[in-house]
Amino acid sequence: MFYKIDIKQTTTSIMTNKFEDVMLQRTDADLLKIITGPADDYQPEALKAAKQEFAKRNLSANQIETAKQEIEQDQKIRSIKANQPLETAWKILTFIFPGLIQIIFSGTFKADGFDRKARELVRWTIYGFGFYAGLIVLIFLLDAIL
Repeated sequence: MFYKIDIKQTTTSIMTNKFEDVMLQRTDADLLKIITGPADDYQPEALKAAKQEFAKRNLSANQIETAKQEIEQDQKIRSIKANQPLETAWKILTFIFPGLIQIIFSGTFKADGFDRKARELVRWTIYGFGFYAGLIVLIFLLDAIL
């Protein structure tokens, strides 16, 4: 005997349950950030699950204010982290020894939220390559003249 299963409906209900479980584990601040943030950042089912979980928690005005303060504090920390400059030792080492390792480190900095450090590390790597390329051209020019 064959049973007809609506795959689209089954998949949607599984996804909704999955999102509900995920949102259940989120903090109040996380849920508030999801709900008040750009709707395009999340799948509609995830956004719906976040709104339902937030409503289930029935938070007081004081709890919501605390969650807002957590979000603001997190944004300040991210901003400070993202704008930290690259240390001078990194600049010198990268200039003297430019290479792919520095580009890999740049990706690590970027992944950890250090956007400015990542950009500066790439910039100093390019400066180092440019210096050595210019030095090679200068040597060839001097060799041709002498």
